[in-house]
Amino acid sequence: MDAQLMRELEELGGEIRPNSLRECDEIFIDQPSFSARIALWGGHLVSFIPMGQQDVLFQSENEGALTRFGRRHFGVPVCWPWFGANTEDDDLPAHGLARYFRWQLVEVGRFKNGDAKIVIRLASEDHPLIEEMWPHAFELRQVFRLGEGFSVNFSAANLSDKTMPISEALHTYFRVGDNKTAQVQGLDGVQYVDKFDDGQKKQQVGAVSPCEELDRVYLDAPQETVLEDPALQRKLVISSEGAQSTVLWNPGEALAKLRTDMEDVDYRQFVCVETANALDNAYKIAAGEMHQLRVTVRIEPLSDES
Repeated sequence: MDAQLMRELEELGGEIRPNSLRECDEIFIDQPSFSARIALWGGHLVSFIPMGQQDVLFQSENEGALTRFGRRHFGVPVCWPWFGANTEDDDLPAHGLARYFRWQLVEVGRFKNGDAKIVIRLASEDHPLIEEMWPHAFELRQVFRLGEGFSVNFSAANLSDKTMPISEALHTYFRVGDNKTAQVQGLDGVQYVDKFDDGQKKQQVGAVSPCEELDRVYLDAPQETVLEDPALQRKLVISSEGAQSTVLWNPGEALAKLRTDMEDVDYRQFVCVETANALDNAYKIAAGEMHQLRVTVRIEPLSDES
């Protein structure tokens, strides 16, 4: 690790610590208003704890399979360059390749308002296995902005000479006190694909509640949704940029019990609200071009009127 980066991280109140996840380091940041963890394996925000509150993000204690492509359920994993199963090669892992390789820390600092800034990078040229899995050269970056809330700015640059087809998601696991009383606001009237009902297209009516047994891709979705959590007396305002889809996922009780990568009761403690471009909202990045996807999360108390 670069010595200058380590000094800058220390000045930010952060440090690198070893972690059991593929024996890859994590970045820990401790500030007066929050603490956070970023995993370099898979390159994602694992935890964000505002002072005096429970974690905004969920982490399962189940470590899943110990294979390279074993799934882990926590934080904000990146699904890229495909969302869901790869339709051309069943041997490739679900939800792409970005979350199965080690990212590099490349920048540490602060934004003008004092928010912490962490930048990490994944380049295809650094990993021969990526070049075997995906024929396009690329560079990915994530800029984490951490303060009273957080944002993840994900960018993908096509370094090849061919157009790159993309579907993607920031697959955020939001912690809730009880998914049966939690509800997602902001999707009323939006058409969605119900993957738990053979891909039928439906239209949302009102709020989504209870937040269980969900596998829905909302197409051409609005840029803001709100996850209301009466059990923790807070609401999470989720804003997106560069995304046309919102994905809601929770396996529900029956499916959770069948999974070997999740504890039986985990489904009660999270709702995935994913910032995405999936299914009909997939797109292409032209040679030499770049696309950005951003999610911003604001934490507010849940008022009696909510």
